[in-house]
Amino acid sequence: MIRTVLVATDGSDEAMAAVRKAVELTLSLGAGAELHIVSVVSYADIPSALAKQPPNAPDLLAEQAQEALQLAAAAAFASGIPVQTHLATGEIVPSILTLAQAVGADLLVAGFRGRNRIVRLVMGSAVGTLVRSTTIPVMVVREPE
Repeated sequence: MIRTVLVATDGSDEAMAAVRKAVELTLSLGAGAELHIVSVVSYADIPSALAKQPPNAPDLLAEQAQEALQLAAAAAFASGIPVQTHLATGEIVPSILTLAQAVGADLLVAGFRGRNRIVRLVMGSAVGTLVRSTTIPVMVVREPE
């Protein structure tokens, strides 16, 4: 039985479509269902020369992830369901799976495409890797065109 839903977001339109679907699904599960939202700050795809920042410089990736969480949480709150947000740091898929285990997720929800098309072409789809890396069911949501 599905009681705990974990949705990943990067703030993209596709990720927000996944958030909306996760909210809808969590509402349909009734009382006691839990929704968790995660955004992962990953420096793995950033060349080391670009990742170096002067002290006190803003961490733009962390800020973007935090904004994505706030946007997703607002969508959940607007539907009247409680939500727990999680900001993770590390490689995207292992970070999501570690959190999924920690919260006891019964279902993972992810958008079909993220923001960075170049990284996706070079490294492969994070969603594809997620699906291949877990035995937890994964709902892949594609934003309508």
